[in-house]
Amino acid sequence: MNEPSPSPQLLYRLNLAQRTLMKWIDREMQEKIGGSATQIAAIFYLLENDGCQLVELSRELMQNKSAITTLVERMEKNCLLEKMPSATDKRASQLFLTAKGRELGTRAIPFVSAYDGALADGFTPVELAVVSRFLDSVISRFEVLPENYFKNKEIP
Repeated sequence: MNEPSPSPQLLYRLNLAQRTLMKWIDREMQEKIGGSATQIAAIFYLLENDGCQLVELSRELMQNKSAITTLVERMEKNCLLEKMPSATDKRASQLFLTAKGRELGTRAIPFVSAYDGALADGFTPVELAVVSRFLDSVISRFEVLPENYFKNKEIP
């Protein structure tokens, strides 16, 4: 008689992997270049979108308004970016990298590349394509969940 295969516990393992990885990367980034992983992600976005509004950065990093406000305040305090009133919308602010922010972003690039390499180590390109497809599907399925997502789904 075949026994059922054990549950892959994807949700638990994905959560644990994300927490473990981010704790390690945050510690490494702080020690080696002086910025958190979230700050580096914001800087990378601003390198391509300097002058964006807070709401745009919030969407990109998938952070709520209070979290992005705290992040921006911390980055301003560390002289990584400047927040200026929008020229077109008096209620909004635009974010601009400082020279220090740009320099931190440039210094972070080799570290991020090395982290990508460490994550990929031991996996074939085919396996990495499956992992990428899986992660992309998680993001696209759950990025914006309608309130009744599970209403019509049968949950055992």
